[in-house]
Amino acid sequence: MVVAGRLEGSREAILDILRRSAGASVDDLSRELQLAGATVRRHLDVLMRDGYVAVSQVRGGLGRPRYAFSLTEAGAELFPHHYVRLTRRLVDEIVELAPEETTGRSGSELAALIFAKMAARLAREYGSQVEGSTTEARARSAVALLSADGFDLEVTSDATGWRLLGRGCPAVRFEALGGIPSGACDHDRELLESVIGVPLTPLSPAEFPKEFSCGYRVD
Repeated sequence: MVVAGRLEGSREAILDILRRSAGASVDDLSRELQLAGATVRRHLDVLMRDGYVAVSQVRGGLGRPRYAFSLTEAGAELFPHHYVRLTRRLVDEIVELAPEETTGRSGSELAALIFAKMAARLAREYGSQVEGSTTEARARSAVALLSADGFDLEVTSDATGWRLLGRGCPAVRFEALGGIPSGACDHDRELLESVIGVPLTPLSPAEFPKEFSCGYRVD
């Protein structure tokens, strides 16, 4: 994959890793890329110089300070995305809120309500379009349909059954900016359950590969 035709090789790989995480250290990047720390630092220096990567100090713990690197908005813009469509959907939900739905609610409560409404609308819109007579077929059909709204999901299987794994989850970006909206991940799960037609069990981070940001067991 070539990012927007601008970057290649190790720097592209670094950006791709940072796209899928809320932040990564030099050691994290070195392990995943199998490159020396000094080499990774040189690439990061160039990416920071060009405005694609930012660095912040991670507080806590003893010993040497730990630094985490993350994408800037300019770095995120190098990747294909569906933010315009997602923003339009969010604005539509905000405009349609009735006065009695907003009265007395805090900002975080309103955000949760808007996400819930958007998830319900997507479930209604795509539910009737999902095709397939088996759970696997319906999951693959749902993944293809939801990709138009920025859901980067992959259907995989192992000895225990089927899984849905997600990359570049928007919730990770919210976390990097100060917190995931209340219930955002639950709304995504409920949306997927509705369109596929089966329960999903969230996976812990230890249960899916590092290149993914979330995952569900298809029950």
